[in-house]
Formats: sequence, C-alpha cells, structure tokens
Amino acid sequence: MDLNNCGFVDPQAQLSDALAKRDIGRFKAALDSGAQADLQDERHTSIYEKALSTKGCREFIEACIAHGSQVNYINQMLNKAAINFAADSRDPGNLAALLQNRPGLKVHVDRKYGQLAPLHSLAKNLSEENAVDVRQCMQLLLDYGASPNIVDQSDFTPLHHVLRKNKVKAGKLELVELLLSQPMVDIDSYRNGEVRQLLQAQFPQLQLPQQLEKGPELDLQALERILRDGDEAQFEQQFAEYHQNLKGLADNQLNAHQEEYLPLLKESIQRGKQKAFEAILATGINVNSKPSKANSASLVEIAAICGNWRALSRLLEDPQLRISSDSRLLNAVISHLEEAPYDNFNYQQCFEVLLASDRVDINEADRAGLVPLFYAVKYRNTRAMQELLQRGAYIGAKSALGDLPIEDMPPDLLEEHLDSCITTNGEKPGEQGFEIIFNYKNLIRQERDPAAGQAGNPRALSHRLHDEMIPIAYIAEAKELRHLLQHPLISSFLFLKWHRLSVMFYLNFLLYSLFTASIITHTLLKFHESEHTALTHLFGALSWLGIAYLIVREVIQWLMSPVLYFWSITNLMELVLICLSILTCIESSYDQETKRVLAVFTILLVSVEFCLLVGSLPVLSISTHMLMLRAVSSSFVKSFALYSIFVLTFSLCFYILFGKPAVVDQMNSTTPDPTKEPEAEADGDFNTFTKPIEALIKTIVMLTGEFDAGDIKFTSIYTYLIFLLFVFFMTIVLFNLLNGLAVSDTQAIKAQAELNGAICRTNMLSRYEQVLTGHGSAGFLVSNQPFRSIYERLMNIYPNYLSLRQISVLPNDGNKVLIPMQDPYEMKTLNSKLQGSFQQVPTSSASQPQKKLLDPPLKLLLLPCCCSMLTGKCSQIDGRTVKLSLALIDQKNTAEQRRKREQVNDRRLQLIEHKLESLLQLLQERH
Repeated sequence: MDLNNCGFVDPQAQLSDALAKRDIGRFKAALDSGAQADLQDERHTSIYEKALSTKGCREFIEACIAHGSQVNYINQMLNKAAINFAADSRDPGNLAALLQNRPGLKVHVDRKYGQLAPLHSLAKNLSEENAVDVRQCMQLLLDYGASPNIVDQSDFTPLHHVLRKNKVKAGKLELVELLLSQPMVDIDSYRNGEVRQLLQAQFPQLQLPQQLEKGPELDLQALERILRDGDEAQFEQQFAEYHQNLKGLADNQLNAHQEEYLPLLKESIQRGKQKAFEAILATGINVNSKPSKANSASLVEIAAICGNWRALSRLLEDPQLRISSDSRLLNAVISHLEEAPYDNFNYQQCFEVLLASDRVDINEADRAGLVPLFYAVKYRNTRAMQELLQRGAYIGAKSALGDLPIEDMPPDLLEEHLDSCITTNGEKPGEQGFEIIFNYKNLIRQERDPAAGQAGNPRALSHRLHDEMIPIAYIAEAKELRHLLQHPLISSFLFLKWHRLSVMFYLNFLLYSLFTASIITHTLLKFHESEHTALTHLFGALSWLGIAYLIVREVIQWLMSPVLYFWSITNLMELVLICLSILTCIESSYDQETKRVLAVFTILLVSVEFCLLVGSLPVLSISTHMLMLRAVSSSFVKSFALYSIFVLTFSLCFYILFGKPAVVDQMNSTTPDPTKEPEAEADGDFNTFTKPIEALIKTIVMLTGEFDAGDIKFTSIYTYLIFLLFVFFMTIVLFNLLNGLAVSDTQAIKAQAELNGAICRTNMLSRYEQVLTGHGSAGFLVSNQPFRSIYERLMNIYPNYLSLRQISVLPNDGNKVLIPMQDPYEMKTLNSKLQGSFQQVPTSSASQPQKKLLDPPLKLLLLPCCCSMLTGKCSQIDGRTVKLSLALIDQKNTAEQRRKREQVNDRRLQLIEHKLESLLQLLQERH
C-alpha cells in the first residue's frame, strides 16, 4: 500500500494500484476519497486513459464516468479522444461502457486520431484472434451512428481495410456482411470502385448493392451520407447542385423541400461542420423549425447541448430566431462547463456567447424553477458564478422547492461581488460632484416580456408585485451570510426599502399608541368608578375608534393574503385582542369578577402588542433590548421545557412527604392534623403541599429561592435529604445555569448590536412586504386597482422608482441620494404623476441619465416628506453606510494599484530574463 509522508493513503496511488490489480472496490474507494481519474502523470497519461485502452475494464470505466470523467475526454497533448482509447482496447465491454445512453451527452464516434476513425482502427488491427471482439465493437459503433463510409488519408473505408486482411479467414465474412448491411454503405465512390472488385473476388456468393451510375440524381439521403462521412467540400458542392435544381419549383414546394433540410442542419450542428451549416442556412430555412417528434429540441437548443459555439453564435444573430420560454440554454451549457474543448465544440465559448446575447434571459428557469445561477452553484463552478453575478443574475430566484441560489454559494465569493457593485463616477474624491454608485442588479429581478421587446426598457416589463426582500431575508437567517447585512450595498438597499415603507409603519405606530393609551385609561376609569364621567366616555369613544381601526387593518390584511393570514401567531393574537377589547368596552351583564378578568387580559395583550411594535422602531438601543428579551425568553423556554421533568418530580415528592391530609372522624367532621400549628392553618394550604397543583406551583416558587422552610415540617431524615437535594440540584445548579444562559445570550447580542439592528429591520421589512404582496397568494385588494398602484408605490422600488436599479450618493454634499432615471420621457411622466415632488438634478453630459433627489413615498398635503418636520434630511443616507463605502472604494483602489505594480514587476522580470538569456547566448557564441 502506498503511503505519503504523514502515513495516510495516497488516493491517486491507490487508484493506480487498484487498476493494476483489477480491484474495483479499492478503485471506487479511491475515487470517493478524492482521486482524479483524469489527472495526467509526467508521461501525460491518465488512469482514465489506461482503463479505456485496457481490455476488461468496463467497471472501472463506468466508475470513472460516474465520478466526473467525460465521455468526450481528449488528451490535449496527443489530441486523442476517449473513443479512440476505447477502440484501441478492442474490448466490446469498454466501448459499451462509453456508449451507454446518457441524456444530453453524445459521443463523437467518428472522431479521428492519426487520420483513423475508431472503425478504421478496429479494421486495421483485425486478426483471427480478435475477429469476434472486433465485430462486436464495430456493431456497437454502427448502432450508435458511426458512418461506414468514412475514409482515412488514403481514401480507405473500414470495409476496404477488412477486405485487405488476406491472412484473416475466420470471422472475416461476418464482418463484411455487417458492414454491407448498413443502409447507406458506399462501395463504389472511393478508389475507383476497388471495394466492389475485392468483394466480387473474395466473396462472389454475396449479393452486393446495386452499382451507382455515374452522375446519379442527388437526394437528401445521399447528402446526409456525405455529411456524415466528413467531406465538407464535397457536401457544399453537391448541396449547391441539389438546391439549384429545386429553384424552378413553386414557392410552396420549395418551402416544403427546405423544411426537409432540417435533418441535414441538425447533423451539421452535431458534427461541428460549420461550412455545411452556413450553406444550409443560406437557403433561407426557418431556424425555428422543429422535428415532428414530441418534446424535440430546437436548433439553438441542439447547438447549446452539443457545445457547438459557432453554430450557436450564428443562430443567435439570426433576426428570425424565436427562443421559447422553456429553452433553458444557459442551464444546458453550465452543466457541461467542466468538459474540455474538442474540435469545434467548446462549452465555455457557448457560455460566453449566451451571456453576450441580449436575446437570452440570464434568469431563465427550468421546470424545477432552477435558474442558471443555481446550476453554477450546484456544479461548484466559481467562474460561472462570477460571470452570472456580473451580468446581473438575480440571487433571490426561488426554485419549486423554495430554495435560493445563494444557499450553497461561498460567502467570500458573494461578498467580493457585492464589493464590485459599489463604484464611483470617476471624479476625484474631493470634488463636489464625486458620486458613490450603488448597483442593485443582483438584488432586484429584472423581468423580461418576450412580446414587449428589449429587456432594458422598464415599460416593457411585466408589472407584477414582487417580494424584493427575499434574498436579504435569507441572508439575515443564514449564520454564514448574516454579516453581509452590514455591507454598504445591502444597508443602502434596506435604507431605500425603509424609506418606502416608513409611512405605513409610523402611521400604524401612531394610531396603535393612541388606542393603547385610550383603552388602558378607559379601563382604569371604568373599574374605579371615577367621578369624571365625561372623561370616561371620551376615552371610551377613542377606544371604539381604535377597535374600528384594528378591525379595518385586519380585514385589509386578510383580503390581501387570505390563505396565509391565519398562519401568523401575531394575527391570531390581534384577533383575540379585538374580541377582548370589545367585551371590555361594552356594557355587558357579566358579573364583576368576569369583567375584571377580561379587562386584565385585554391590558396584557395590548401591552404585549405595543411592546412588539416599539421593538420594531429603527433605534439601535431599542431593537437590541427587544432582541435580548426574545433571546432570553426563547432560551429559557427551551431549557426549562427539558428541566421541567425534575420540577414535576420534586413537586410530587413534596406532595407525598409533606402533604398530609386532615383526619376525618366517625361523625364525618374534619379534624385538623395535630402536628400542624395554628399559624400554618391560618396561612392556608399553599405552604403545606396538600394539593398536587398547589405543590407544583409552590415548587416552582421555591426554584427562585423563596423556600419558606419554617413552614415545612420535617418528620424524618428522608424529608431533610429530599429537601437538601432540591436546594442543591434545582435552586443552586439549575437556576444559576438558566441565569448563565441568559447572561451569555445578552452578551452575544450586545457584541453585535449593529448587526442585530439590521436583522430586526430586515425582519420587519420582510414581514410588511409579505403582507403587501400576499406572499404568493394575493387576494382581492392586491389584484385590483387602485389599490395595486398604491402598493407598488409604497413597496416596489423597481421598475417604477429605480428604473436603472441603482442610486448615487454625494458624500461631499450632505450624503444626498440621487436616483438616475431611464430617459427624459420617464422624467416627464413621473413629474406629471408626482406633481413636482422631486427635484431634477442637472448633469454635465447629455449622454448621462437624468437624476432626481430621493423623494418621499407619498406627498402628504404641503409636507414634502413625512420626516422633514424633525430632521429635514429625508433625502440623505446615513453616514455609516457612506463611510464604509468610501473605505471599500479605497481598498479596491489600493488592490488595483498593487495588481498593476505586480504586473509591471512581472514584465520587468521577464525582460531581465530575456536579456540574461540573450547575454548567455552571446557568451556561448563567443566560446
């Protein structure tokens, strides 16, 4: 066994040793341990190549393919493909392992190595010993689609090579019959019909195909045969003659014949024959045609699946091309990006062609809802992820199972890309016009309407309500991504969302605060029978107005999201609050005790709701304390749920030991226990553990340290032992453990107070947006006007607010936020709608987009902004985000300068090496 320096098994050495010893178990174990079958050694040979070219290695080949080896693998040094290695083994099992039916993968069985196709290689190496195996291999290749008429550099076909094997007697006839049985075999076109002469001489008993006359009439089958044989020059010539003969037909007949070119076009794409492909397209064939076969792929899909980037580029340039919504071109290419390029097939080139085309949607999803970014993450292709993100791939696209593409994306890669989304306008940092540009291309999905035209026009987008907080809400939930909430790009986006939804939040907060004060005051005045009846009636009327507001608010929420409304605990609590508030305010015939209980629970629910609302305020200290309350409560409930077993156990022990019942005499009169003192009787049964439920409550109280040990009567050593065990285990150990957990939680929250504030704001914005969008089940209000326009204005910042999906910040002008607009027409439209609610900012160049200052979400009477009364800074972003952005820009500039210096140093070193080599050469010439 090969070991490395640390005593561990070297997977690569184990892989080679397992193949040499034909140990398939160890071979698979090595592959599972990370060994690479495609890794070449110093002789430029890989284990995969050895398995392909070695007889009896079918299982090893299948294991290699299962672990990522490609069926069209090519040794770049030798320019030899996997099919050529397998043909050299002359083992039907090896070929069968390579030619298994795999959807989306097609082995190029006619690929030549040393001017010999696999069929040629088998025929040239034919002998009496391997005749049976060679025949089975040829049968597999022909069944897979190999051409029997392909020729080598000497114009020999595979059948010609077999006939020239004069020393082979056994099995030769079967091979000849196999090749002659192919429907398009040609025995007359090459080397002046020498194949027919040899057949007549060696096998006169065989019935040969009818001899082709000179200058036969061309048909599509003959053209397809020529194309499969690989002679593009001959195909172009004869195809031109065939098409010229059809020009005299009527238009409908000509179009019918052109549709018959579709198999030729597909064959030229699959075999990488670009000249033949161009010749067929020049006839005006409809590039959107599909075979009559159900679920068949279109031409552009075939080009993407095969990796034919030249044909793909040519099709995408055709103005008549129509790409269906379920084409999934990018998805098909990304799954093959790891395959090495060969001949005219290059999946990396296909990927770049698709990204550069404005006719391909970068967020196209397949039937499972998986977008290209999903596939790039799934196949761990870092370069593909970077390219897709750079082109604006949406990171919040949900699959059919509700998964997001960023769930398995490396956090460092995502953070690096977010850094690249913050740029400047090129001005010097000290200039007044210096701008920081925040690009939200990955946080906001750009919808494409196939019938509307180009993708960049927001008026061509499908106006649907989208939850723009989906990716950020997931970032807030994922521990490995949570730190990105403090990234300037995301914090600025949260600022914009809060700017849009703050009106609704503050309005709801104000109305609910008035309701809270009114109903609590009304309840106190009512139950204390205050002499100020007018004041009692006033607060009662205000309470009824608050109840009416709550009813209207809940009805609106239900109409917007009827399915998910009752799944929220908060909504259920608010419904209970409405019912209790009504029962508290009405003059009912309940007894006084029932009224007091209803009032108590009403005040409790009102206070809890108000506390949650206050905790949602965008104030760092308030949100931190609310998070500490939630964390400590959650931690205590989870811990106490487990430890409650011991609490229940000790309460039963105390009930049995100390809960002695009263003695009943013969006259059924209750006699007090003589061991009890009068004081204990006066205190009631709470300290005597006489009832199970009271014993449980008393035990919970004792857990906090309130023992009242003087009231407990110890009757034996066992009672002392149980009590001391409770004091040590429950009061000292358990209670201090719970306190320690609470302290730990609060310290952790305080240590990341700013991050927790961002999490609170994200959760609140996400909750509001889910309600407004209906969260996948929009109700009546969301689906109809004018409510829909109001929701769009309050919620969505794209496309009606950020048409270019970016903003600019002026750090040298009070951190003002500017919003670039698409064009002057848009400025005029929005200006007419908002009636001057924003200020147009002039630009220095006519080519640059117009910009406007950040405007309020709603124009309230004469107030330009809901917050201008307090600060006058409604259009300004917070200073922390600006400082982090400037630091990030400086860091990127420093890294760019360092990279340039390294490039200069590299060029200098190369120049020095070149001069040293020249100097050494001169010295050698002199000596």
